[in-house]
Amino acid sequence: MTAAPAARPKRRRWPIVLVVVLVVLAALVVVAEFVLRGVVDRIIADQVEQSLPEGTTGQVEAHADGIVIPQLIGGTLDEVEISSRKITVDGIPLAADVTVHDVPVDGKGDVRDLDGTVTLASSSVSDLAKYSPLFERLKLVDGGVELSGTTAVLGYDITYAARGDVVTQDDGKGVTITPKSVRITNSSLGLKVDSIPGVTNVPVEVCTARFLPSQLSVRDLDITARDATVRVTADSLPLSEEGLRSVGSCS
Repeated sequence: MTAAPAARPKRRRWPIVLVVVLVVLAALVVVAEFVLRGVVDRIIADQVEQSLPEGTTGQVEAHADGIVIPQLIGGTLDEVEISSRKITVDGIPLAADVTVHDVPVDGKGDVRDLDGTVTLASSSVSDLAKYSPLFERLKLVDGGVELSGTTAVLGYDITYAARGDVVTQDDGKGVTITPKSVRITNSSLGLKVDSIPGVTNVPVEVCTARFLPSQLSVRDLDITARDATVRVTADSLPLSEEGLRSVGSCS
């Protein structure tokens, strides 16, 4: 007469089973997220490395922000940070750190709202002198650069060093160096001048666009004696190899 209640323990086990299933599923999602994140980050980094402009080499790291599984399902990564501690452009080593948005998962199309920095150490900047026939050496000083070269003054062949201000060009395609204070470095001549015709206050334009994908623009500079940090931006940038390797010009 009293055997019917024996089935109740089975019903009480269902909540326990459900909790166990949910815990297992949650663990699987965490594992999948961890694995997929590593795969996605590496794929992005590899794609960028393979698509670097000609004459540019280096190892790239990438990190997709947020939970990647729903982003993968949606076909777009919301925000990706791309960096390289040492990348070489035309033999000049530098570091780069860039953030991009709306990155297509299939690698086709454009990324949006690119904003990043490129940093050159003082030892690297001296090599930039080869891109201008107007000076022979270039070194960083706090707030600007110092240009070194040779010229003729009052019939004397002199060597000089000129402190220069550096600003970005309005079109974002390069920087302009304007030599200001000048000093003669031929100490044996005993010459003292405040300015040198053809050097002082004569702007020197340095084209940076020819080293960067054509959509990138140089927007800001921060220069110390130790390094120079350049901010670059782009409203959009194609992910294709052809798009990334298509550099700009200043002509």
